[in-house]
Amino acid sequence: MHLVSALAGIALLVLIASRAGYEQFLQNLRKVQPIVLVPLVTVYSISWLLRGLRFKRILALLNAKSSLFKALGIELTADLANQVIPAKLGDSVKILYMRKTGMLNYTSGTFATFLVRAMDLAAVIILALFSVVFVSGSVAAGYLSYIVTMSVLVVLLVLTGWLFVFHPSVFRKMLIGPLRKLRPSIAELADQLKQNPGQLTLILLESMLVWVFDILTLFVFLLVFGVKLSFAETAFVMLLSTVTKILPLTPNGLGVYEGMMVVLLTGFGVSESTAFTIAVLDHGFMNIYSMLLSLIALYSMGLNLRGMKQLTGTKQK
Repeated sequence: MHLVSALAGIALLVLIASRAGYEQFLQNLRKVQPIVLVPLVTVYSISWLLRGLRFKRILALLNAKSSLFKALGIELTADLANQVIPAKLGDSVKILYMRKTGMLNYTSGTFATFLVRAMDLAAVIILALFSVVFVSGSVAAGYLSYIVTMSVLVVLLVLTGWLFVFHPSVFRKMLIGPLRKLRPSIAELADQLKQNPGQLTLILLESMLVWVFDILTLFVFLLVFGVKLSFAETAFVMLLSTVTKILPLTPNGLGVYEGMMVVLLTGFGVSESTAFTIAVLDHGFMNIYSMLLSLIALYSMGLNLRGMKQLTGTKQK
């Protein structure tokens, strides 16, 4: 399944490239100077540090102590798995590692992991909806159904969070059969959140900052190719492209992310070839740089690729 989903993503990229033009794509690549790595590495490194800080705060909320770099390492390890496993199922590595090291049990570890994803989704949608205000009506009108869907998702997220904190019995009743033993953990987690509402707000703000720096990464590539979009318009493009990655079609949204970004950028008057080049470079840089950081994190945590496979239950030959 992993292989099929990866091939599907590559097929999408090939399809978009054939439409945008291979020769023009290669010509566009020659315009990129190595010096651009300086602002890109700076901006995206800050984004990852903020991710580590956010996860450290989440762990503290659940009474688990961790240093900033340990929390960052756990996030990077899961991200490495998500590079090849679709639907963010690589997050299971994070849960298993925390359980193995005694940081959190399965219930709390799963909740911590879910909270990261929920806050990311909330931050992306809130920032995307805010960016719509500064985008021309003619462009935004073409994505009205998309915008309405995101608004509904925000409402659902808020409602789900409110129910979990103030009416945890709703979720406890859902745990039947062998899962009944997890009911006390649900009540405990809800009580911890109820006692620390300010921490939840800070986690959301940190999540929004994470995505601000991710937007800046795309903004740098737009400047390289002389594409004059405001920060709000760049946010609109980047965040709406990111929302498409929710669909578990390919690993880390490969092909889907680029395709949506091409559609959005051409809506702002950017040529297809330039839009495709920017999309590939933006997604490619973030993935490659994240993988390099993840490998460093693995070894700093006393793991390696074999140890990571053991966490996921993969047998070694």
